Amino acid sequence: MWMNNRTRKTFIFLVCFLIVGIAIFGSVIGSQIANAATTSPSHPHAASSANGVTTNASTFKVTSIDMTVTPSTTSLWTCGSYIQVVYNAVFHVDSGPNGGTIVFSYTVNNGRSQTTEKLTILPGQRLSNFTFTWQGSLPYDHTYPEPGGVLVTSPNTLHSQMVMPAGKCR
Repeated sequence: MWMNNRTRKTFIFLVCFLIVGIAIFGSVIGSQIANAATTSPSHPHAASSANGVTTNASTFKVTSIDMTVTPSTTSLWTCGSYIQVVYNAVFHVDSGPNGGTIVFSYTVNNGRSQTTEKLTILPGQRLSNFTFTWQGSLPYDHTYPEPGGVLVTSPNTLHSQMVMPAGKCR
């Protein structure tokens, strides 16, 4: 498989270089997310929810969820155009002394279908970010994109506001 020893060493060097680069990039992204608590949402279609019912007596819990959507409007596109809509959920947590796992589902079609996900929260962590997307052609009957949001089922129950781009394609 390997042509010679030099090719193998070059390949191993490149793989190691990529792994180190990914680790550094991940650290930078993680620190920017941790600093997100001091910033406000970047567009007017932001909503916050804090109407949870606690089902777990431990100190680890999700206290609220901020939802944003990009683009904020579809009125700039002609109907039939292919677009990608990005939904972003920021989970505000009380991580307690041990952290824990958030179990939740997300929807991009107003709850008609959902996908389950998990996020691990470390002790001392206050925020966790999750992004999900819808992509497709904007229909002439203006039925998509639809409202998107998340439903936390563990460690407590909490649902976000549903958000979607405003306007209609032209």
